[in-house]
Amino acid sequence: MKVLLSNDDSYLSPGLYLLYESVKDLCDTLMISTQYPKSATGREITFDKPLRLYKTKYLGYEVFVTDGTPIDAIHLAIEVLGFKPDLVLSGVNVGENLSLQHIFYSGTVGVAIEAALMGIPAIAVSADVYEFSDFYNENFRELIKRLVRMLTINTMKFGFPKGVDVLSINIPRTEHFRNCYRVVRAARIRWRARYRIDRDVRGNICYWLQGEPEVSEVDTDVYSFEREGCVTISPITVDLNSSPEMLRYVERLVSGEIS
Repeated sequence: MKVLLSNDDSYLSPGLYLLYESVKDLCDTLMISTQYPKSATGREITFDKPLRLYKTKYLGYEVFVTDGTPIDAIHLAIEVLGFKPDLVLSGVNVGENLSLQHIFYSGTVGVAIEAALMGIPAIAVSADVYEFSDFYNENFRELIKRLVRMLTINTMKFGFPKGVDVLSINIPRTEHFRNCYRVVRAARIRWRARYRIDRDVRGNICYWLQGEPEVSEVDTDVYSFEREGCVTISPITVDLNSSPEMLRYVERLVSGEIS
């Protein structure tokens, strides 16, 4: 089995190598990442400039690095390096990616979604950490490695459930974790945009984004993560198409059968 490892926090993130340590003895692996952090790049891909790709060593690991986006990285791995993965592992992200809102923003989950569009099952792993050094907490490392390894082994044995393209995993900080796991849907929205009006050094008006939290629904990733202190696992499908019934309804609407 071949597993591609990537992220959106750059090749400097220990989270990427934590994924490798979780599965290195299970499969053939290739690590590829971005030169600089590319958080919240979502579905961004590079069309307007040539890309660079090189192999380097960091923390004793061999990793391929590109100056492009996380989405660029997965395509370079497959099309340029010729690595055809059976599974993509993305992460471990610095910061959780709870709710559909964050899933659409996230470069880490974006890598997994891009893999899924190409028919490759993918797991995106995000953690409630603030900086790279948080990944060196030994208890936290063991929690992540145990979970990633278990999911990888089970994917190798049984494959993904029918209709599931991506598993989005969110892991609480050690001090918040209550030794529970929840398989839950991703909440629709987590916060609404609010802005503080300010002035820059030249006196021009500018706006600082300040997210205002939404009330979290029960049985969602946000609720289980924040209120219950659980690891959340959200099975996601990337098919955004409406149901056949809705297609027929819209046809009638367009044709004027529905007024």
